[in-house]
Amino acid sequence: MQQLLSFRIVRCFLLLVLMIGVSSGISAQNITYDIEPSVQEASRLHSEAWEKVERVNIFCIQIGSFSGENSGAKAQSIVNELNTQFRNRGINAQAYSAFDAPNHKVRVGNFSTKQEAYGMFHELQEQYPGAFITRDKRKVKDILK
Repeated sequence: MQQLLSFRIVRCFLLLVLMIGVSSGISAQNITYDIEPSVQEASRLHSEAWEKVERVNIFCIQIGSFSGENSGAKAQSIVNELNTQFRNRGINAQAYSAFDAPNHKVRVGNFSTKQEAYGMFHELQEQYPGAFITRDKRKVKDILK
């Protein structure tokens, strides 16, 4: 009786291994989709429209604003420091410098809503107590870097 039970367990195990092997073989095959022409056309038009957009409105966090001698270098130094911190901490954020004569502004983020910006704002506020959330108009190509 015990041999019969062991045989059934082994048989079930082998059947399970075979099923897993077959299903993983199926998932490894190439899958093709038939997309309706109207969907393809809509996708093409969408891509063309975004290619024409030069700037978009975003929310960001302003860390500081500098003017005077070496203000550009000082702003870029802070940008580099912030981007290094973000990479080291695994934070998906981008610091950048924006020139608005006569000021070099250090800003962080490309947030679509003010609410999204608040998460990063709270992390930066301790290190940069003068930081605040503001709007910016950025070039799409700069955001996609």
